[in-house]
Amino acid sequence: MFPLIAFLFPLTSLSISNLILQYGIWVYVLTFVIILLSSTVVGGTIPDNTFLILAGAVTNGTSLSMTWLFVAAVGGGFVGYEINYWSGERFGLPISRKIFPAVLHDKNVKKALDMMNRFGISALIFSRFMPDLNLPSFLDGVNAMDYRRYVVFNLASAVVWCGILLMLGYYIGSLPIINAYLDYVTDLFIVMLVAGIIFIIVIAARNYMKRKSSGSPQLKE
Repeated sequence: MFPLIAFLFPLTSLSISNLILQYGIWVYVLTFVIILLSSTVVGGTIPDNTFLILAGAVTNGTSLSMTWLFVAAVGGGFVGYEINYWSGERFGLPISRKIFPAVLHDKNVKKALDMMNRFGISALIFSRFMPDLNLPSFLDGVNAMDYRRYVVFNLASAVVWCGILLMLGYYIGSLPIINAYLDYVTDLFIVMLVAGIIFIIVIAARNYMKRKSSGSPQLKE
């Protein structure tokens, strides 16, 4: 696998990742934005778990601060789930489903409800590790969960999620075979990441145009 990646990027004396790392604080800003987007109900196409592992890995041998990377990631995850909660509280499920039908179809909602019934409020933690399942935080808003209780578990889930994956990435990045090809892997991942963000923008724009053509939905009473 790694030789193949090296073949795909044969001239990387100054790779994409190295260019990004030169901008210091912007790496943390980018991390915050990516994790925020991936934590919203429409962010399932962004491979956030992989991103956090790679982010932790690239701190090996660079000037990046693991502490600030952790703060940026936790902040993005926290804000993303806050957006989910208040979207659910404000718009409710029927209206939100009209806006994002592909995300909020019955299969995904049932999967999220099953998780919530099984794990209770702790479902916020487990949902962080599961691709395409950021719905428990949204459904907590729909069900008007006590906000003070919700916000504590939201923060705790972001801390646990980011802490585990960043440290896992840091350990993986220290392995010689990974470290040797880390630039190639990171470059390829950045391309995938940009494609995922573009996909989200396209889907959001398409849903907006459909909603505009059919008339704006009214807020729930």
